[in-house]
Amino acid sequence: MSAHGPLPPPDATHYTRPDGVPPRPSVGGVILRPLTLDTATLAGTSDGWQVAVVVEPGPYPQLPKGGLEAGETHRDALHRELREEAGLEGVQILRELATLERLNYARTKWQVTRYYLGTTTHQEALPPLEPGYRLEWHPLEGRSGQVPDLFWPEQTRLLREVARQLQRNGNPF
Repeated sequence: MSAHGPLPPPDATHYTRPDGVPPRPSVGGVILRPLTLDTATLAGTSDGWQVAVVVEPGPYPQLPKGGLEAGETHRDALHRELREEAGLEGVQILRELATLERLNYARTKWQVTRYYLGTTTHQEALPPLEPGYRLEWHPLEGRSGQVPDLFWPEQTRLLREVARQLQRNGNPF
C-alpha cells in the first residue's frame, strides 16, 4: 500500500517496452502443494492442489518472484526468492513454464521473468525473510478453472494455463 492508499492495477502500458529501459532478468514460481497428503507415502492425492501466493506489503497478491543476483542461476535465484518472500524451502522444481515480460511497477526496469513449476509437500513454511511479506495458499482447481486473482494480470493468465493442464491431464505436470 502506498502512502496514498492502494496502488491502481497495472495497465496495458506496463506491457510495452519504452526505449532506454534496461532489462532485469528475474525468476518466478508457480508452486503447488497437494490439498491432501497421503501420510504413508508423503505424496499428493487426487483431491486437488493449492498454489503459493505471496502478499507484498499492501493488498498485492502475486506469485513469488525476484531478480537474479550476480553469478546466480535461475534455479538458485528461485530457491532464494522462495525462501525470502514465502518462507518456502525444499521445493522441487519440475520444469520451466514460460518467460513473461513487462515493466516493473515504477516503470524503471523491463522485467524478463522466467517462471517455473514446482511442488512441495511441506504443510508449514518458515517466516518470510522479507519484512511485511506473507504466504497464502489458494485453491487451484482444474475442474472449475478456479484460480486466485493476482495483482499482475499475466500471472493470473499463467495460473489459468496451469489449471487448464490440470483439467486435461488430472495433474499439472
